[in-house]
Amino acid sequence: MTERISVLALLAGSRHDYVHLARPLLRSVEAAQRFHVDVATDARELNLQNAQVLVAASDHPLQPGQAAQLTEFVRRGGGLVLLHGTLATWAEGAELAELAGWAPSGPGPLTELIVRPDPLHPVTARLGSELKFVDELYLSEGPPSNASVLMRASWRYTEQVVAYERAVGEGRFVQIGLGHQASTYETEAFQKLVQRAVLFAAGRTAAPPVGVGLIGYGAIARAHAESITATAGLRLAGVADLSEERRNLAAREWSVATHARLEAMLDDPEVGLVVVGTPPSVHTEAVLAALDAGKHVVCEKPFALHVEEIDRMIDTAAARDLVLTVFQSRRWDPDYLALREVVRSGRIGEAFYMESFIGGHSHPCDFWHSHEPISGGTIYDWGSHYFDWILQLFPDAVRTVSANAHKRVWHDVTNADQVRVDLTFAGGAQASFLQSEIAAARKPKWYVLGTQGAVVGEWQEEAVPSDFPARVKVFRPADGGSHEELIQLSPRDEHGFYRNLADHLAWGEPLAVTPHEARRTVAVMEAATQSIARGGAQVEVDV
Repeated sequence: MTERISVLALLAGSRHDYVHLARPLLRSVEAAQRFHVDVATDARELNLQNAQVLVAASDHPLQPGQAAQLTEFVRRGGGLVLLHGTLATWAEGAELAELAGWAPSGPGPLTELIVRPDPLHPVTARLGSELKFVDELYLSEGPPSNASVLMRASWRYTEQVVAYERAVGEGRFVQIGLGHQASTYETEAFQKLVQRAVLFAAGRTAAPPVGVGLIGYGAIARAHAESITATAGLRLAGVADLSEERRNLAAREWSVATHARLEAMLDDPEVGLVVVGTPPSVHTEAVLAALDAGKHVVCEKPFALHVEEIDRMIDTAAARDLVLTVFQSRRWDPDYLALREVVRSGRIGEAFYMESFIGGHSHPCDFWHSHEPISGGTIYDWGSHYFDWILQLFPDAVRTVSANAHKRVWHDVTNADQVRVDLTFAGGAQASFLQSEIAAARKPKWYVLGTQGAVVGEWQEEAVPSDFPARVKVFRPADGGSHEELIQLSPRDEHGFYRNLADHLAWGEPLAVTPHEARRTVAVMEAATQSIARGGAQVEVDV
């Protein structure tokens, strides 16, 4: 693990309770495990002796000599990150002119600000094109001298600087003029901004962009390519496929180098990460070949068909200090995110029971998805997404798995027509998954009971309901009946998986999908397959 950065956080306020406001920020910093943080609450006792970076949110004026102390600290290689109105307070006597390069005025009235991060600066890359904060704006006549502007906001037909950074001597100064409201500190984008600013101020730099190679250019590969090319920090660098027709298609669509042999692409130094898009039965072979070649790996779901294969992949990635993750893209579905927010917020109390469903009455496809020896069977199809969802919602370990399957209608394919899987968790919660190709009537997508309410995901009336987010409704007991609330869904983040991956590669930010999480999903599906082979007998597990 990279050595932690020593950070002194000065949270000193009389007009603003920065100690309490900044709690979500401090929790996110501690969770990142890249910083050692000491907190001071009195600017008069500022001690920079053991700090690499000072982060300050303070409305206390500096004491005599402290401005010179801070200037010397930065000039010698230290980092200084100021939040909200700290600079406006500390620069009143122009003592910090050498560090800041300007003195802001204001603040303006509390309002919603539309803030635009610089997409090309490593500190603000991938934060989004526009961010909304309810906060105060500190005004200026223009950008400070010799500074890189990180964020801007429009204010009464002027462009105002919200955040910037500049080098001073051997060190770095960063100003982030937000932080009046608790909601600002709770925002993930603000937390990322501050953490990256601290790393940048400490002299760390983002890793260079990574070239990505696709192993297989089948049906899903185009979506991968679109997300990769849309994500700063990643670039499409190659495609390997046995089919000449698919190689030619990839070359036409992306003007990218193509390879008939996987080994040729893995030998390409321009490829630093590969996406394994082969059928599931051969995921392990391709993943291990890529890891052995020193490449980071994204594996399509399901991760593999057997836990033993996954353990080999995880061990190999760890031994080579390489990134290994799984494309659980449905974690960014807006209906699931709404469901997760309701459950995790405690609005329905403790969730203890869940039913989930996908299907209809229609002929399965004749591609490899419907051939059990290659796909793993019906459980491994949508189950790869549904069990990932379930295991995110219920944190306790799975204790038992039981499953049953029917083969009654579609005899031209080897997958079962219907599977049902039942889980019990260590805390007593229960969850079930039903996928059916012979369901003339659909059940809800999700049906979750909590001790104080329920959540239901209702399919939309569409020809292919799975292509559309479900309507998520919350039910709460009220006056002998129930109160129903329809949750407003956010737009889908189409490139959320790859943006998180780029953030991890560039700044070491946490992976959204860890290989150990994907291992749990496969462990459940493998146990369900064993249960079906034993006539539905319960399989005891601990995952």
